[in-house]
Amino acid sequence: MADALVSALVSEVVRTLTAAAMEEFALFRGFKGDILDLKEDFEQIQAVLEDAEEKQVKEKAVELWLRRLRSASLKVEDVLDQVKTEALLQRLNKEIDIERGIKIGIKYKVRASFSKFKFRFRAAHKVKAIRTKLDDIASKRLKFNLTSSDTSHVDVGVEGEMPNRETSSLILDSSNILGRDEEVEMVTRTICNKDIGKYDNGDIRVYGIWGMGGLGKTTLAQLVYNHERVDQYFDLRCWVYVSENFQVKEIIKKIIESIDKSECTLTQLDTLQASLQNKLMGRKFLIVLDDVWAEENEEGKWKTLSGTLSCGAEGSFVVMTTRSEKTCQMMAKVGELQHELGCLPEEESWLLFKKYAFAQGRVGDDVHKLEPIGKEIVVKCKGLPLAVKTLGSLMWSKSSIRDWNRVKDNNIWKLQKEKVLPALKLSYDNLVPHLKRCFSYFCLFPKGHTLKKDELILLWVANGFIPPREETDLYVIGEEIFSCLIWKSLFQVEDGIRYQDGIDRCKMHDLVHDMARHVMRHDCLVIEPACNNDGIPNEALHLSSSCPDEKLILSSKDFEKLTSFRSIFMFGEWDEGCINQLFNHVYVRVLHLALTKLRTLPESICKLKHLRYLNLSNSDIEVLPDSIMCLQNLQVLILCYCSRLCKLPESICKLRYLKYLTLLGSGIEVLPDGLKDMISLQRLDISGCDSLRHLPPGIMKLTSLRMLPWFRVGKERGAKIRELGDLNLLEGKLKIEGLKNVGGLSEAKSANLICKTNLSMLVLDWSDKGTIWEESTTEMFPYIEEVLEGLEPNPSLEILKMYKYMGKTISPSWMDNSRNLVEIVFSWCHNCEHIPPLGRLPSLRVIELSFMDSLKYFHDDDINMSADNTDLFISLQRLEIVSCWELVSLPSNLPNLKVLKVEKCEELISLPDNLPKLEDLEVVYCDKLISLPCNLPSIRKLKFKYCDGLLSLPDEIQSFTDLNKLEIRRCKHLSKRCKRNKGEDWPKISHIPDLSLDGPL
Repeated sequence: MADALVSALVSEVVRTLTAAAMEEFALFRGFKGDILDLKEDFEQIQAVLEDAEEKQVKEKAVELWLRRLRSASLKVEDVLDQVKTEALLQRLNKEIDIERGIKIGIKYKVRASFSKFKFRFRAAHKVKAIRTKLDDIASKRLKFNLTSSDTSHVDVGVEGEMPNRETSSLILDSSNILGRDEEVEMVTRTICNKDIGKYDNGDIRVYGIWGMGGLGKTTLAQLVYNHERVDQYFDLRCWVYVSENFQVKEIIKKIIESIDKSECTLTQLDTLQASLQNKLMGRKFLIVLDDVWAEENEEGKWKTLSGTLSCGAEGSFVVMTTRSEKTCQMMAKVGELQHELGCLPEEESWLLFKKYAFAQGRVGDDVHKLEPIGKEIVVKCKGLPLAVKTLGSLMWSKSSIRDWNRVKDNNIWKLQKEKVLPALKLSYDNLVPHLKRCFSYFCLFPKGHTLKKDELILLWVANGFIPPREETDLYVIGEEIFSCLIWKSLFQVEDGIRYQDGIDRCKMHDLVHDMARHVMRHDCLVIEPACNNDGIPNEALHLSSSCPDEKLILSSKDFEKLTSFRSIFMFGEWDEGCINQLFNHVYVRVLHLALTKLRTLPESICKLKHLRYLNLSNSDIEVLPDSIMCLQNLQVLILCYCSRLCKLPESICKLRYLKYLTLLGSGIEVLPDGLKDMISLQRLDISGCDSLRHLPPGIMKLTSLRMLPWFRVGKERGAKIRELGDLNLLEGKLKIEGLKNVGGLSEAKSANLICKTNLSMLVLDWSDKGTIWEESTTEMFPYIEEVLEGLEPNPSLEILKMYKYMGKTISPSWMDNSRNLVEIVFSWCHNCEHIPPLGRLPSLRVIELSFMDSLKYFHDDDINMSADNTDLFISLQRLEIVSCWELVSLPSNLPNLKVLKVEKCEELISLPDNLPKLEDLEVVYCDKLISLPCNLPSIRKLKFKYCDGLLSLPDEIQSFTDLNKLEIRRCKHLSKRCKRNKGEDWPKISHIPDLSLDGPL
């Protein structure tokens, strides 16, 4: 029995049945007594649920009783939602009639009253039937001798479940993993050596890590992948999750997507191979194939893949992880490139457990009294890091010796159910009910699937999994739940650096995924390729299918019977005939139809009156039907990368409760004029909508907006900049385009950017959308510097980017107050001769200057060049300067700079002398640069290309002990002096491990 549902479901029903919640349902008038009786029954049942869920494991009768309760609860929830929905639809119909000019007279009111009466009659009949059933369920609880517990306070937060964010982030940092240091060093040393395991025929070398699930194979591979030495040694790194389906085309496609950070649309194997080899040719790459399941009879597939990968520069490597020793031997043929990952030793396991269980912030009994019990728990984890971490985070929230002993002596250690790790099940069993629902819902996605935090939280909200807490936004509570599940190691975070948008994703470990599927087996119907389905669960709530329709194991008859679905997920390619069946499931709350061939939705979508979440991402959808306005409960509409979708119907503006509208990367050309009426909108994601030219006037009314990543200032058409004035809840990134259309200081100030305290990134762009360079002068726009002055952001801003500014000077008075800035980018500002002094911004870590044709000087501090400059640029770690043709000098003192990249600065004659922390120096196309700094004690990587003025490398290069990579290409003097074995400077550099040198020009 899936207890993830019942407790939370009953709590939600009780909450909805309270008098406060019922006040909005005028349609319940006449049978409110039945509603109150239902509420009383549910409260009595709720009091014994905790005991019932424990007894169901051993008592079949209790399990069957809980199933009946589940069924009745779902029916009550459906009826309550029907009443709410009917009220919304009646309000919509009245509004439409008024717009059409229909007179609201006596006849209209009589007709409307009769309609309400009919609905009330039907609803009352359903409520009475459910009440009869529930009375029977409530009375039968007595024969099971169930013990009551206190239900007066239901905590919907995660306080007491995890440490504060700073502590948990520090502990979860993968760089602090215990017990694997030697193995990380061994693997890193091996793959950074071009001679180990080398094949005479040039085949790609493969390092295999194998061992049972939960040992930390992926974690070890991640630590190696992110190792500083690996980052500097390889020109290119990419990571691919393979899992149980070893398909060469899919793997190649994923590698290409990992390199390009964008979707690959190629479908034929030969074109995929050619494309990948073109990207890998001549580059020293590292590819990680994580969680490989390849049987012996699939060796031919591996040979095809390895042949494709055998095209890189010398030193390229593939690292793979697998549970199978045979798979490891098949792919990593050299013995010294095969590593079996063993269990953590007991001492290391105990240290890992302590790190979680006794983290800062816990309360309760003396740690010394708990340690002996903890050590016994650690022994039961059998050296599996996943089990140790999961139990450690659980025990942090257990305060007493009694609680610790209950975990240690739990019967689950003896059960050893197939595919379910006892430690994981214990952690799950100790979650509060709504956390169980949120966690287990992830199992609807295939193994290895990654989701953005936002996507997952919106699914929780749409399903009603997050109980409200006073005035707190449900999304905020969802963020707390997400962090809690990360802390408990039930979710894992993937670094956003692998993705084009830079946003972190979450995923489930395979063993955790198996456990989630196990606890949801009665609630989910999951159809996957080669799956062995044991039958269709009665009243299955969620359907997930990644099989094309011709392989769908459900007959049309079966599909029609399953009317209880709350969620439907379809992955892959489906035709419209199969998709149309979905619109008969009238109680569905979530419909996810990503990656379908669907070109239009049928008008019958209006049947899905309970729908909260609709995702049509990556589909061929061309138009949405006008009947979409009937989806009055819709809160989330996601249309990412729907390239054929050019406009939205005006009727969509009737969705007054829509909170999240995502059009990321879609073909939208214009937004409906009625957008201003969608006053509940909190997120309007129009990033990457390259065909969208302007926003409709009136957007100022959307004062609940928290996300608006792009705003174009209209000229003749579209919203003016003043419409941003009252949108003070905006957070994250805001890009304002078309600033040349702003008339002066007061107009710029009307945007009220200073009051937008939650913005972290502000992008100011003076060009019109879609243009790269415009011949513009200051005289053409006399108010240009006034406008910049008026765009003062809040001092909390972290990232400022400025593009195509047409003035000669960037010197707003507010720059000195922007002390929280960590990154500044000035680009395509062709007329700009002076930039503001940046050295005294204490938090500034990154500066990028590019295509600044008129910029000559970039000083430490323009205010006082002669004063002590040791306190300037104290946080700056990265400086990139590209195509600043007139630039002649750089700041002289950059004490903490780690990366310096200078390209196409033809007038630059010198680099700063004081660079004690510099690790990476890259200089390209700087003909007048004649010398290099001598004091580079931390340097690791040097790269020089097309620098004809450089006469020689500094003599001190032999003392740069950390230098492990030197690249010299097409440099008139350097290429000659550093010629391998013959050049005058060869003795200076021959000790460097990784040398990339061309011959003299």
